[in-house]
Order: sequence, then C-alpha cells, then structure tokens
Amino acid sequence: MTPKLKISDFVLKRIAKVTTQCSGELFGIMTQGTLAVLGFVLEDNEGKEQTSTMNYRKAQNNFPTEVDLCGLIKFGPCSDAEAHLSEILQDVDITDNPVLINCDGNGDVKASLFKHGQLEDINFEVVSEVDLFRDYLFLRLQCSLELYCELNEKSIAENSFRLRKRLASGNVAFSVSGTGVILNGGSTGCQVVGLNVEDTVDSLIAMTAKTDDDGFGSKGGKKKTPLNVIPTEYQVLNVNMMVKKSKDTQDERLTKEASNVTIDSRNACGKMKVPLQVDVLSMLHKETKVLLCYDVLVESMCRSLRLLEHSFLEQFEQFQQIYVSKCYHVYPDGLGHFWTCVYPVGDTIKEDDEFLSNKRRSVHQHFGVPTSRPYFRKANEFRFREGNSKLLYNPHVGVKRQLTEGKMSLVQGRYSYHHYMQDGFNDDGWGCAYRSLQTLVSWFIYQGYADVRIPTHEDIQKYLVRVGDKPAAFVGSRQWIGSTEVSMCLNEFVQVDSKIMHVSSGADLAMKGSELAYHFETQGTPIMIGGGVLAHTILGVDFDRNTGDLKFLILDPHYTGADEIGTVLAKGWCGWKGVEFWDKKAYYNLCMPQRPYVF
Repeated sequence: MTPKLKISDFVLKRIAKVTTQCSGELFGIMTQGTLAVLGFVLEDNEGKEQTSTMNYRKAQNNFPTEVDLCGLIKFGPCSDAEAHLSEILQDVDITDNPVLINCDGNGDVKASLFKHGQLEDINFEVVSEVDLFRDYLFLRLQCSLELYCELNEKSIAENSFRLRKRLASGNVAFSVSGTGVILNGGSTGCQVVGLNVEDTVDSLIAMTAKTDDDGFGSKGGKKKTPLNVIPTEYQVLNVNMMVKKSKDTQDERLTKEASNVTIDSRNACGKMKVPLQVDVLSMLHKETKVLLCYDVLVESMCRSLRLLEHSFLEQFEQFQQIYVSKCYHVYPDGLGHFWTCVYPVGDTIKEDDEFLSNKRRSVHQHFGVPTSRPYFRKANEFRFREGNSKLLYNPHVGVKRQLTEGKMSLVQGRYSYHHYMQDGFNDDGWGCAYRSLQTLVSWFIYQGYADVRIPTHEDIQKYLVRVGDKPAAFVGSRQWIGSTEVSMCLNEFVQVDSKIMHVSSGADLAMKGSELAYHFETQGTPIMIGGGVLAHTILGVDFDRNTGDLKFLILDPHYTGADEIGTVLAKGWCGWKGVEFWDKKAYYNLCMPQRPYVF
C-alpha cells in the first residue's frame, strides 16, 4: 500500500536555506501507513574523506530508534536519482517505497515515491512541531553496563558485538517508571505485565498521571493535553532495564555510574573493564501498541552500543587509548529532532581539543548549520524534566499569532519560564526583574553557552554587592533591580555582553519594530524590559513593515500561580500585547543579550 507522506516544517525551512547543488539522505518514522520525514543529512560531494566520517549508515545510530533512513534529497538536477535510490534501497527498512525530495533552487519542493523501479509524484502534508508533540512521545532508557576487551581495534569490535548479541537474546526485561508495566522477552516472544496486549503507549501516559498533577490544574486524571491547549514539548517516559541472573558476571547491571577504565587483574589476558553509560531514546507514535516496545527498546540499546563502540575506535585511532564516554542527546534549534553524540565524560578531553572540534565540525557540515553557534557541544545536552520539576518550557509555542500580514521574529531555542512565588520563595511585588533575569540565564544554559545553575535572588544580590553596585544591606532585601543590573549579572553568570536600548516612553516602543525584529533574527535571545516599577520579558515581535502595526510577545514574570500551561496561556501571562500595553508616561530600558561566538 502506498504510504501517506508528511514532511516536518523544520525540513522545509532547512531546505530553503540550502543554496548549493548537493544531495543527502532523508530520515523519518513510519506509523500506520504514514511516513513522516523528520530530518536529513547532507553528503559532502567535494570532500570524500570527510564524507566517510559520517555516511548515512553511521548517522542512523545517532537518530532516536524508530527514526530511520527513508529516502534521498536532491538540490538541483536529479537525473541520477533513480540510480541512487536503487543503491540505498537495501538499507531502507521502514518502507518499500523510498522518498525522493527534489528542490530546484527556486523554492519549489517536489516529492516522489520510488515504486517498482520508477518515481511517482506524491502530494505531502506539512507537519508542525506542535503536531509532533501531540502525536509522538519518547521512551528514555538509562543504564550502566560493562565491556570487557583488550586495547586493540579487533577486541573492541568483537566484544562490543558479543555484548549486543547477549542483550538481543532475550535475557533482559524493561520496566516503565511510574506504571508497574514490565516488558519481558524470550523464546515465546514479548510479554506485557500490567497491561493488555492491545493497549497503546498512550495508556502508559495515563498510568503515570494517576497521582500527578496533569499540568492543567487537576490531579488524578489522564495526562492528555486538551485539544484546545497546545503542547510545548514531547512527553518522555523513563524506562529501566533489568538483566536476568546468569553465571556470567559481565551481564550484571551496574548500580552506579563508573568514571574510570580499569584493567581486570583477575583476567590473565589483561582485559580492560570499560564502564558503559548507556542513554537511549526511542520515538513512538502514541497509538503504537505497548507489545511492540520490547523490540524497540532492545534495538535502542544496540544503537547506543554501536555509537559507543564507534567512539572507542575513534579514540583508539587518535590516542591509542579509550576513555569512559557517555551519550549526549541534543535537540538543536532549527533541526526539530533529537541527535545523539558520544563524548568522553569530564575533562579528559577538553571541549576545544582538535579531536572533538573536528567531530563537531563534521556534524555541522552534514546538517548544513553554521559554525558560529554551538549545536553539538556537551553543554548543548538536552535537559529533560527531572523529578517533580514543574517548570514550563517555551510556553510561547502555544500562543496564536496576531498579525496575519506581519512577519514574526521570535526567540530562538529553549528557555524556562520563571515568575513570582516559584521555588517556595515569596517575591511578589518586587522580584519581577530577578525572574526575567532567570529566564534569560536559562536560555543561555539550554543553548549550550553556559554550564551553570539558575541564580537565586540571593546569588544576584550578593554579586551586585560584591562588585560595589549595591550596599551591603541590599542582600536579603526586597529591593528592585533594573536592566543595567540584569546586564551586569548576565556578564557575571553566563559571561555574555548585552546592548541596552533606551526608550523615552512606552509610546515610543511603537517605533522600535525593525530594531527588535533584527535582534530576534540575528541574536534570537529573550529581552528583559524594565520601565517604571515593572519588568517583563519580550520573546518576539509581529511586525508589519507596510502599516507599522506591531505586537509584542510578552512573558510576564508577575504570574503567581502554579506552573500550568493551560492557565498561563488562557489568562494571557504569555501572549501577544499591543503598543498600548506599555505605560506612555514611563521610560523603558531594554536589556538585549548578545550571543557569544562559540563553536
């Protein structure tokens, strides 16, 4: 049956930025007869040596499990497309009809399916990030294993293969955190304990919500996003792996993360014991049957082990030794999908070492992203929601635009929403600028520019006293801060500079549409604005250059309620505001953080 085709909005936006004739491979996910294309990697047609460092077979393991090779993308003429599709056909497992996307250089995008050795045109539907948030979820599996091998390429490869084979032989089981559901494998196939075989992974979401707040102000209900509230991130279910008892101690699960490679003194051959810190993601449609998850999780483990093996072989080739390494999941701004990197833990190899720099540069080239911003550094690791954290991330994703004829220029990347009364701390009436600063700092953390914690009000006050900006009595007080202090703190806590824009009155902000749009298009950072006794965070503008109409996307730190996305959006605590929102009698200072040049 011919599949229905969907293409991620991120893919189409990336296509529009490619200006040279080149080709690459498409990756997507197949669910119930629908193929959704989620991303692509580019081949370096000029640098054959570099192309070999990350061809599509190797790239496969860096995508979440179930996101697989599904076709080709061509920029410019594609007279040889059928021949290339025939070449990769043996590696396309999720569909019998690989996809070809052709971009002619004039903005036209054409899609075809490869059927019976020929290409047939097909229409496609554009799928947004919000659609993906609503329809898919992720299983995340973290565990520690051990690899025993000698310090040579053959032993590393052979023993890595044996470990994957043991994991795939049915001697592991998986439990889904917070549900009581266990997935067991064996000679009789997968067995599900705690659910019916026909239940879907959407049922797991409901089970995790039985005792938790559902994010919309109610407890004990199903954790489903109401149709009138737009989701702003993927739901992630944590999975634990259990290894069945055996005489082979190498198969036993470690209970603690290890940090050193050691020689097993009990082994006469001098084999090393290499701790493996496994962290894998699987992307599933919410209508996927739980019964199918066992094989998906086993494949996820194997993908992670292949990535670790490849990293060890690279390290051995470069340094004649190997280092304890871990998986870093990144969700780069503009790509719209997760990507997993493997790097040595700690500072055994510095971030700016030529070895890691070259690895990152190769990935930048294959995704066609600039080397002026960090995308694949360790600090870019995606910070998953942990424990009882209720912070809201990117609530503006759920806000509908205002000007149909304007151009939206928005914050780029991820941030967390900070507002009055969070963290059990009462700053109602005086802490709005502190909270705006926390939101700005979170942006630099999540974009990989800083590896710090969000500063508290006390941290901020102590710093301003230390540098002589405030008297000693300022610490522990309820005194306000303004845009200048925010810029000073940004320089201290995340080492970035800021521009300060002075506006004589709220009415004059109506004339700043072009400047603010330029800031969001080039810097992409949130802006703190202070005026009178109030501070807010600006996340973007919707500006019609022809009419001068201007709307501001405001994140309001004066909110005092619980972190419930439904309430925040319904009550306008994150939303579009017109020029009349600003006080005509107050002057305003805008703190506009500047991106550092970091690769």
